[in-house]
Amino acid sequence: MGTIRASFTCALLLLSVLPLIAVSRAIRVWVPKARRRSALAAAVLAILALNLPLVIFWVRSAEVYVFTSLPSVTLRALFQPSLAWFITALLCTLILAPAYVLWATVKAAGRLAHRTRSNAPSRRSLLAGGAGLLVPAAYGATAFVLLRSFDEVDVSPEMAIPMAGLPRALDGLTIAHLTDLHVGPYVRQREVERWVSLVNQLRADLVVLTGDLIDRSVNDLPDLVAGLRGLRSSQGVLAVLGNHDLTSDPRGSRGEWSGGENIVRGLETVGVRTLRNGVAYLGTGGDRLAVLGLDWVNPLGSRNFYQYRPAETRSKLDALSRRAEAGIPRLLLVHHPDTFTAVPPFQIGLTLAGHTHGGGQVVFRKRDGVPEGLFSSRFIYPGGLFQERGCSLYVNRGLGYLGVPVRINCPPEISRFRLVRS
Repeated sequence: MGTIRASFTCALLLLSVLPLIAVSRAIRVWVPKARRRSALAAAVLAILALNLPLVIFWVRSAEVYVFTSLPSVTLRALFQPSLAWFITALLCTLILAPAYVLWATVKAAGRLAHRTRSNAPSRRSLLAGGAGLLVPAAYGATAFVLLRSFDEVDVSPEMAIPMAGLPRALDGLTIAHLTDLHVGPYVRQREVERWVSLVNQLRADLVVLTGDLIDRSVNDLPDLVAGLRGLRSSQGVLAVLGNHDLTSDPRGSRGEWSGGENIVRGLETVGVRTLRNGVAYLGTGGDRLAVLGLDWVNPLGSRNFYQYRPAETRSKLDALSRRAEAGIPRLLLVHHPDTFTAVPPFQIGLTLAGHTHGGGQVVFRKRDGVPEGLFSSRFIYPGGLFQERGCSLYVNRGLGYLGVPVRINCPPEISRFRLVRS
C-alpha cells in the first residue's frame, strides 16, 4: 500500500511538469524581463500548493495530523482547488504532450534541412506563449464547474413504495435512510450531529443505516456514537455493517477476522440496534413488518473485505429469509446493492442499500435516472430507484466520502420512503 501511495504522489507531481513548462514559456513571452523570475517562482509555489492536499491524502500518517483538526467545510475548500488542478494538469498534459512532440519533430526537421533563420522563432515564441495561457484558462473553467458542485445535503422527496401484504396498521409507515457516513478524517462528530438534526426534523417512524459508518479506524467510533446520540424515531433505529466497518474494526470473538463487534456495542449505547444476519419486527400481532439485516459477507479467514461474493451472499440471504416469519411483508437492509439480484424469490418488498456513492462521487450524467460516474460500471445498480418483479430497491448516494472529500454532481443524500399497500 505504501508503494501505491508513493507512486500516486509521484504521478501527481509529474502531471504538473508539462503545464509548468507551458506556463514558464508564457511568462518568457508575456511578462517583462525584470519580473519573469518572481512570476515563475509564484507559478511554482502555486502549483505546489495546489498539489499539497492530494499529496497529504496519500501520506496517511500526515493526513491524520493535518486533516482531523480542520472543519469539513475547510477540507472541502482545500480539496476543491486541488482536484481542479489535478483535472487541469491531466487535460493539459494530454493536449500538450503531443503538441510538444510535434513541435520538437518540426524543429529537428528544420535543422536537418539547414533552413535560414527569419522571423519564425518569434512566431514560435508567441505560439508557445499562447499554449501556456491554456493552463490558467483550463483551471478557471474546471474550478468553476467544481464550485457549482459544492452541494449541501439533499433530503430527497418522500417516495411511495408499494408493498404487497402490508397491514393497514402499517400503511403509510415512513422511513429515513442514511448510509456511508464514513466517520474518520473528513467526517466527525459535528457533521454527524448536523445530519441527525436533519433526520429528526423529518419525524420518520423508522430510521435505518446501511453500513460504512466508520471509514478506516475504530478509534473514530466515539465520534460516530456521540454524533448519533440524539437520533430519534418512534419505531427505533436499525443498522447493518458495511465493508469499511469490518476493515476498521476487524477482530472479534466470532473469529479472528469476523469484526464489527466494537461498533455494534458502541451503537447499542445510543439505542441503535445492529442486525447481523438478524430479523427485527415492527408492529404487533398479525400487523407486523419484518426487517431483515444482512451483514457484509466476508468468510472467516479472508482479509479481502472489498470483494462482493454473490454465491455466499445468496446463501446468507436464503438462511436469513428462513429465519423470518412467513406471511409477513419484508424490508431488507444491506450494504451492497447488487444483492438485489437475489432478492425476488424471497418476497422482499423493499431493499435499501448504499456502498456505490452514487456511482463513485463524481457523476458525469444520469440516464433514465441512473447515474453514470467514475465507478458506476462496477455495479449493476449504481444509484437510485429500481423495481423488478414486484420488488423495489433504492440505492442511496451516501453522506460521507470515499477518498478525497469532494463530490461532483453527486450531493450527499438522506432518502425518505412511505410504505403503502399495493
